[in-house]
Amino acid sequence: MKYILFDHPFLHVNFCYRTLRCCTSTATATELCNYKRLADFPAIFKPKDVENGWYDTWQRNKYFASSRTTRRTSNSTQEEKETKESFSMVLPPPNITGILHLGHALTVIIQDVLARWHRMKGHPVLWIPGLDHAGIATQAIVERTLQHTRNITRYDMGRDEFTQLIWQWKAEKAAIIKQQLKALGATLDWDREYFTIDENHSTAVTETFVRLYERNLLYRAKDLVNWSPALRSTISDIEVEDFIVNGKTRINTICFIGAVKITPAHDRLDYNIAKRHDLPVICVIDEGGNMTDACKEFKVVPRFITRKRLMDQLSVRGLVKGVEDNHRMTLPLCSRTHDVIEYLPKEQWFLRCTAMAKRAYEAVANGELKIYPNEDGIYEQMWYNWLENHKYRDWCVSRQLWWGHRIPAYSIIHGNGKDNDNNIFSDSNNTTSWIIARSEEEAHSLAQEKYGNTVNLCQDPDVLDTWFSSTVVPFATLGWPENTEDMARHYPLTLMETGHDILMFWVARMVMLSLELTQRLPFKEVLLHGVLCDGNGKKMSKSSGNVISPENIINGCTFEELNEQARRSHAAGILSAEELRRTLRVNTKTYSMGIPDCGADALRLSLCARNIKNHTISFDVDDCRTSKYFCNKIWQASKYVLLMTKEDQQRHENVEKESLNDLDRWILSRLSWMVEIVNNAFAERNFHKAITAIRQFLYYEFCDFYVEGTKFGFRSGNSAGHSNTLAKCLEVSLRILAPVTPYLSDDLYVRLAKKGLPGFLSVASLLETSYPMQYKFKHLRDIRLEERICELVDVTNAIRSCMANVSKKSNPEVNILVNNVRDYNFYRENVNLIKGASKIWNVPIHLTESANDSNFNRMMTRDNNSDGNDVCTVQYMHTNDCSLLITAMDTSVLEQVKKNIAKNKSKSMC
Repeated sequence: MKYILFDHPFLHVNFCYRTLRCCTSTATATELCNYKRLADFPAIFKPKDVENGWYDTWQRNKYFASSRTTRRTSNSTQEEKETKESFSMVLPPPNITGILHLGHALTVIIQDVLARWHRMKGHPVLWIPGLDHAGIATQAIVERTLQHTRNITRYDMGRDEFTQLIWQWKAEKAAIIKQQLKALGATLDWDREYFTIDENHSTAVTETFVRLYERNLLYRAKDLVNWSPALRSTISDIEVEDFIVNGKTRINTICFIGAVKITPAHDRLDYNIAKRHDLPVICVIDEGGNMTDACKEFKVVPRFITRKRLMDQLSVRGLVKGVEDNHRMTLPLCSRTHDVIEYLPKEQWFLRCTAMAKRAYEAVANGELKIYPNEDGIYEQMWYNWLENHKYRDWCVSRQLWWGHRIPAYSIIHGNGKDNDNNIFSDSNNTTSWIIARSEEEAHSLAQEKYGNTVNLCQDPDVLDTWFSSTVVPFATLGWPENTEDMARHYPLTLMETGHDILMFWVARMVMLSLELTQRLPFKEVLLHGVLCDGNGKKMSKSSGNVISPENIINGCTFEELNEQARRSHAAGILSAEELRRTLRVNTKTYSMGIPDCGADALRLSLCARNIKNHTISFDVDDCRTSKYFCNKIWQASKYVLLMTKEDQQRHENVEKESLNDLDRWILSRLSWMVEIVNNAFAERNFHKAITAIRQFLYYEFCDFYVEGTKFGFRSGNSAGHSNTLAKCLEVSLRILAPVTPYLSDDLYVRLAKKGLPGFLSVASLLETSYPMQYKFKHLRDIRLEERICELVDVTNAIRSCMANVSKKSNPEVNILVNNVRDYNFYRENVNLIKGASKIWNVPIHLTESANDSNFNRMMTRDNNSDGNDVCTVQYMHTNDCSLLITAMDTSVLEQVKKNIAKNKSKSMC
């Protein structure tokens, strides 16, 4: 659905005023409309103007601090109980490989909505921001940038200089990411900002390694690992992508001759067989992807060239029986460098997972840890399957990189190995002893204690897997390993919200290590959102060329600017040539007209409107444009409320019981319904249901029906009831909207409060107010009245359908025929709703013996023709108890009405 804005600013200001003049005298309209109150009120909603300065206001007032609680407007027992409970989260740290994309924005917005909701409910909220050093990913992209911009490698620079370059990269990207987070409106406690390689976090990581080693959970051994020749490092399973190719089959021996190919050094299955049968493990490929000395004449030859030469030699000797084409096979590729992974036996550090995996398994099985969504149990089953499998697979935690946490292990090289004693450990090759220590000083002390003299130590040059150092985030950010006040107050965290694609690699491992190190779960609840896809249902990724930066939606971006951004990323080595080509193609196909400036609120609203619990989440920029129109609808409604209230108007405490007609009581009942639905939806993390309820109430019920009905109702002497009801609905709605559209809500609320709108509090931000709760509005609910008004809404929609494309200048009349006194009285009392919502000024209500009264039809035609004008009628049976009799002097009008009726009937039959 698209919402069309008025073309001229003057019409925005005067639309309500002109409508009132149509239904009453000019003097009365002037008296009712306080036109001067709009003198300094912007004509339309402009995101850049509205959002400007608000984040600084929030920070200046320290709303984001965990010690800050909302100023309460009530002292009820229920609220006092709720305020004792804290709500704590950490932001899953974005990688410093680049800037934020919409997938990050989704996580940020979900968490911010919950943080704001809990703050307004009076809960102390702790939301910690951070960044991930992302070892392999960052090193790979900086190396690629070096190659593109300076045509050198890290080896040309050396480890220290290269590491310093990455720190410069980090400073640049961190500043951009922080600004992006602020633009999204994220209420993060910036005083607690962390980086996964800063001093405090490094202390926690080192302590983790030492404690795990002391508990005999960490060991060093030779095993088969995923090896990237391009990175010259082991990589984790999550960094291996399966690439399916169709090509020629590999060389095989002739069937039935009894020979079995065994390559223990390069195949997991063969490696296990070799260990069982004590077969030699001969490595034929080295760390750089070249052949080893074991390959004789192929020594130092690159692996792919060797395979071709080997095939040629076999062919020359007549040993090739045949070549099978279209052989489907899967190649393991490194997701960072896209080179083919080799399985190599390497001395590495491993973490024993059996006991920890069992405890993490049981935490979900016994209900201690909740994983949502859980409707079909798919994620719980994934949890069980993965942990059951990893009970038997130890985790390789070492990486041969330059960027990351140096492993706190120190080697002493000597000729004969020593027994493993305390923190002294010998390699399986019995040539190197290792000392595990928290610092080099501690390592020297341990070595001297062992050997009785001064020894030379060399720290392991390898670094820890990024996933290992990230597992301590939930408790390291609270001060662990110290027993801090934050640990006592906020641990375990309330919620971990992240994408379902890293449930096992990060979430499960956080649970495993947290249970081991703190004897407690890291968080009480896990909320998983789906993978973000474009409007065509394709996953957003660099390789697909469909990644969107949130600031391009917030600020708008031309087609030329989008292409220039892509070209700059390619020049910096961030995008490959193929990724650039795909990005430019997507831009041409999807964004040839650019991206309009929609603002942060529209983006937040659009993402929250999606069911985040779906496996995939489709996103279209047009949805943000629609959300922007919705924000403008609220803006225009606020102007109308301001017009129809007076500065000296006071809201009576019992206004809900006095001076209210059915229309007022109905909208207050619907307000109560919305408050209940939204709170329940937030509690259940069903944000899309909350947005649906908000839109239904504000756009459809409040703006489309109630506001339109009051334009006729103000002349009937019920101005106080209408004015106070308008103000109450708007005030509550802005507080309801505040977690989702904070900029719009705060800007409007503060503006209207300064204008003296009844019920509006004098606050600097809605973060100082309380969130509307169900129990405060239950007394307003009137389900029976809602059912009756629903009948009027149906009648109004029927009139709209019949009168579609009919010019109101023809002054048509819509007579409503009902066949019982009860309906007759109810319709007459609430005819203003029908008039306002249908934009038909002449709507007489008639009581007849039958809704399909042909005598009444003839009487109406005769009476209207008595003045000499030809009047025609068309009757439409709405229900058995209600029909519409439409009269007009212009026959073309009635012809259009007949077409509309026929069209509606055909739709209903379908």
